[in-house]
Amino acid sequence: MTTGKLIHAEPGARPSADTKRIYKWANLKADTTRASFLIENEGIKPFKITVSLKKRQVLEGLMQSPIMAASYCRISDQVLPLRRDYGVNIVCTIYKNDPETGRETFGVYTLVSKVTRILSDKEAA
Repeated sequence: MTTGKLIHAEPGARPSADTKRIYKWANLKADTTRASFLIENEGIKPFKITVSLKKRQVLEGLMQSPIMAASYCRISDQVLPLRRDYGVNIVCTIYKNDPETGRETFGVYTLVSKVTRILSDKEAA
């Protein structure tokens, strides 16, 4: 099950102002315990996934804002399984000229799926 796609931004386009550059895993939420989420993608029945560790950190990070793909902690290693194995729709938009790093091109991951955290009975109480 693969979702998401690669999009090339228009020349001169810039990522949204809330896009985060992740320098270390501590830049994301610290909670890595197992958690369940409701995933809603256009045209298919909503479904539940359960993730933990870095996949949870990345998913919750993407729920807050887009994340730069060229991070220092290999965000793509978590994004690709979220897309392929869990069915989360995440797109990568390619932009030109990263002023901070001098890279010719860089990508930004954006969550397309509607994702809702499912609270456990213990958390809901």
